[in-house]
Amino acid sequence: MMFNTRLSRPLFSAGSSLVRWSFALLVLALASHAPALPPLAYGLFALAMASRLMPRRAWAAVVRLIFLGIVIVACGLTGGWLDAGTLRLALLLVLALKWAEARQAREFTLLAGASVFAAAVGLLQWGEGVGLALVFVLPCLYLGVLEAASASPLRVRLRRIPGAMAMALPLAAMLFLFFPRIPGPLWDIGLSFGLPLSLGLEKSNQGLGVSTRLKPGQGQGQTQTGVADSQPVLVAEFENWVPPTALLYWRGPVYYDFDGREWRLDPEYEAGQGRRIMRQGWTKAADFSNRLARKSQEIRYQIRLTPHERLWLYNLDLPARLTAESFIGPDWQVLSHRPVQTEMSYTLSSWLEWEAGGALSDELRHRALALPENGNPRLRALGEQLTALPDPETRVTTALTALAQEGYKVRDRFDFADGPDALDQFWFETRVGNADLYAGTFVLLMRAAGIPARLVTGYRGGKLMALTDYVIVKRSHAHAWAEIWSDARGWRRIDPADLIAPERFASEPGAPKPQATPPAKAPSPARPAPAPTRPNAANPTAAKTNVADAAKNAPRPTGKTWQWLRLPDPGDFLQRWIFHLNGQTQQTLLAGIQKDSAQKFAWAWLLGGAAFSSALMFAIAQLLARWRDHRRLPAPERDWNRLCRLLARRGFTRAAWESPGDFARRVSATCPAWETALVALATTYANWRYAAVGDPGAVKRCARRLYNLIMASAHLRQ
Repeated sequence: MMFNTRLSRPLFSAGSSLVRWSFALLVLALASHAPALPPLAYGLFALAMASRLMPRRAWAAVVRLIFLGIVIVACGLTGGWLDAGTLRLALLLVLALKWAEARQAREFTLLAGASVFAAAVGLLQWGEGVGLALVFVLPCLYLGVLEAASASPLRVRLRRIPGAMAMALPLAAMLFLFFPRIPGPLWDIGLSFGLPLSLGLEKSNQGLGVSTRLKPGQGQGQTQTGVADSQPVLVAEFENWVPPTALLYWRGPVYYDFDGREWRLDPEYEAGQGRRIMRQGWTKAADFSNRLARKSQEIRYQIRLTPHERLWLYNLDLPARLTAESFIGPDWQVLSHRPVQTEMSYTLSSWLEWEAGGALSDELRHRALALPENGNPRLRALGEQLTALPDPETRVTTALTALAQEGYKVRDRFDFADGPDALDQFWFETRVGNADLYAGTFVLLMRAAGIPARLVTGYRGGKLMALTDYVIVKRSHAHAWAEIWSDARGWRRIDPADLIAPERFASEPGAPKPQATPPAKAPSPARPAPAPTRPNAANPTAAKTNVADAAKNAPRPTGKTWQWLRLPDPGDFLQRWIFHLNGQTQQTLLAGIQKDSAQKFAWAWLLGGAAFSSALMFAIAQLLARWRDHRRLPAPERDWNRLCRLLARRGFTRAAWESPGDFARRVSATCPAWETALVALATTYANWRYAAVGDPGAVKRCARRLYNLIMASAHLRQ
């Protein structure tokens, strides 16, 4: 039974390679947004693309517009007109409907460009490895659309795509290294200057900015799939001076209670009872500042905060002044009287440098020393070994030194087996984790060593917008650190992640790493090992356990290498030069200010290498093009052209107006010895080329005879 083509057509008509290539590119654009799309969206996209089956009538376009309007209005009323989900769904739905109504090659080409843009935006939803794979697939499909628009055969298109990719790769690499970089996506600039934070916020993920429960290894800077989250948390505008991002610790929830599987806050925080917590804190910032033993570096800033349904008003450590409707909690975080349910702005000031002092109550000391009833026996044993050292400062220094020397790594994505002894496996075997896993485990180690400790969570750093005083903090900046207590100095910050990988938060180019020394062995109860010799550990009473000092003085490993090839670790190479190549690293590279002579002119070598690679690829492409053009000619034509080039090198260049016979007679007049063979070749070639009666094999035989004769005469002259 035949279908009426005016009423029903296949979704892909026969031979419509342009439709198929553009469809594949559109599907890739949709797939790039998959982590942020609700399940209902896929049904809407299927309906939009199936509308291609509708007849080519004017009312079909009206139906598509009505469908698009209904979806946008529903999303706007449900999630907000400027919500990221509404804008995302509207863009992708417009592309799907445009594909359904496209008929001409120009329309498909325009659709391909828009799909590339949509896919580039969607790549922010994926991790580094998947995003890199999509980056390679995306241009292949785009080139496929362009080639299909040229109506070339499929075999030719598949051959041209790798060549075009290879020619563009050196130029793309040069632009990747040298094109000026801005911190973050372009819309971050708009967020800095007043656009609503909801533009970059997923409606389904609101309320996840903070949590009253935290499992080890599951930081709040990642989505449920383990991908770093780029949703904005706050935008801070500083007055007069913006501190280095390494000093920006945005304080949030403080955890004491750990049951072996997760950290928990007090029930008052989960219930949002601000006034009940207020009785244990400070309602005046001056009262809190007076209890500090030392304070300096006060900075003032204004914050726009994303709603998160909790009490926390993120602030830098430590608060110096408060805003309206706020107070300082018992654990030093700034809290609101009511949960933050809408985007709000407030002005604060903080001390960047401080020393706490004061006294610790018996109840709080008990909570800060509490350990789970069971689990992680090796971590407990290590803490008991540290108790053999009589000085608490020496215990802390010994633990930090071992942490800096024994091959620990900070990664955002890693494998973590949840269980009663999971922290043992992490600390003694895998040694790979994120900031909150290191901080939480270090807190337990300090408690096992008899030192009160607590876990502080929040965010660290942020993206400084160039030439402005704005810093954007996103969920990917989620961080955690430990605070330990000493009777002499009170609470103080210890950041294990900063000690292990200081380059992750370095505000200035890091100094060359010192040579690694043998790792310090853990002390034993029977024979206490002395503290490692270091400038600040010679006198235990004056030892500084500040993370910055420990990171500066502790020996660092030279980096993992493939021992049998002596090559750099490919993971570290990708992290530094591909995934995390920021503007600061780029400026250092371009400035050529490295002290190492091998890196002093790295930018010149890279630029020269990129230029040479581009020229080499262009030359290879030209040679391949000439070779392909030559191979496309029939065999008699190639034989004739070969002899003409040989005669040209002997001084007989054929004029454009000369026929084969005239050219043969002119050459024979000068070289009579070649006359017979030359006339025979011209005759057979002319018969094949113009009369279509010649034998292609005869042209080849005559050409070979003349070639041998010319080469023999040249040999005799020598």
